[in-house]
Amino acid sequence: MSTTLPNGLIQIDEGNTSWYTDIAHNWSTLDTLIGTVNALPAPNDGQLTLRVNNTTIGTFTANQASNATVDIPVPTRTSDLVNDSDYITSDAVPPFATTGEINALASEFDTLWGA
Repeated sequence: MSTTLPNGLIQIDEGNTSWYTDIAHNWSTLDTLIGTVNALPAPNDGQLTLRVNNTTIGTFTANQASNATVDIPVPTRTSDLVNDSDYITSDAVPPFATTGEINALASEFDTLWGA
């Protein structure tokens, strides 16, 4: 005679006790796994702080429940930058002659000096 538990979990045959050994082994393995998991150290909750030039722009922890997004500002235009090295700008360039002005001067020179 044999008995089958719901969903065919274990089949027990009279006179055969190997099923008990299998269950005991599996239970022992499960107990060992649970013991290993319980022995793991508790997770730490360190905080990561993102800074740009000593200014905090965002923080998050490794074990927080929600996502964190931190936007790091990156200049995309030269006007986003500060000219703290006194590089010459277009406002500081001295005036220069255009091609038309140079040609007019050359023509005048030719006229005056007969070139």
